[in-house]
Amino acid sequence: MHDVKFLDRGVQVILDSIARRREDPGKTKDALWKAAWARGYQDILVPVHGPDTRYEGILCLANRLGKLTVVAIDTTERMLAVVEPFEEVPPVGSKVRLTAIFLGERETWVMKTLATMGSGITLRFGEDIGNKQLGDSGWGDVLRAALTAARAAENQLTIKLNAERIALPHIDHEPEFKEQVMKVDEEMRKRISSAPLTPEEEKEKSKLRTQEQANAFFERRKAKLAEQYRVESLEFRSKTIPELRAAYDKRKANNDRVQAEIDRVTKLMGENLANVELAGQAIKMIERIEEASLPIFVGDMSAVKNDPRAHFKEIVETLSLLFEIASTQRRRV
Repeated sequence: MHDVKFLDRGVQVILDSIARRREDPGKTKDALWKAAWARGYQDILVPVHGPDTRYEGILCLANRLGKLTVVAIDTTERMLAVVEPFEEVPPVGSKVRLTAIFLGERETWVMKTLATMGSGITLRFGEDIGNKQLGDSGWGDVLRAALTAARAAENQLTIKLNAERIALPHIDHEPEFKEQVMKVDEEMRKRISSAPLTPEEEKEKSKLRTQEQANAFFERRKAKLAEQYRVESLEFRSKTIPELRAAYDKRKANNDRVQAEIDRVTKLMGENLANVELAGQAIKMIERIEEASLPIFVGDMSAVKNDPRAHFKEIVETLSLLFEIASTQRRRV
């Protein structure tokens, strides 16, 4: 049997579902068709509930009817509509994920917001764009000016961060303390073992006549060197190692401080350069969004105008979402 995933003639399916729940559909029919036509669709589908069923897309309609809400979502492949008692619905134009779940034995849909509009901009699919385009067309210039100002501020920050990085001292990385101690100890061993014979030892050696005398001589010298190493190593461990450790800890604390500052400045420089690049890309997006003639309505943009750098992320995210919507706009027929 063929696995049915969508019901066609979705508008009527939605209206029937509303009627079964004894709610007044109001202007739901017109609102659904206007949202569909605004995105270039000739039909609306209703997804069939099933396990692991989910869809992502742009919320094009959120029509409240008492306890119910009719939502329409453009997945870029089809326009889907469902009616559910959603507790919270994000603004139209938001990117959402619609997921089928079971509440006990009841089938239902839940919606999660993935991205929303900001910067005082909203979308109203199905509105007569001809009546408002002239009055709201200035949003692009406002965001261009805000991004230009933000990028100029980021460029100034680049200069400041470069100066800070240059002023930071160079770090001479050194081995771990244990390795340094082992190296000093090895050098002490080599120094003691390679020490030349004393004049007295040279004189004694010259008088050696038999192998037994030679063996006894070198055994005494070996014992002497071992005792010398024991004495020096005791001094090394009781006094020299603590002194070396104190000096090492002091250098390490200073290096850690400098490295932390280097890491901080480097991180900021990376974010700064990324913001400069993002600002340039976002400015280019505006022209494509304007060409799409999306039903953009403008609210309060004073925050963006007054402090564009503080709202930089919000501006870029809003333009990225608008660009995605503009890029997936179907040709209206």
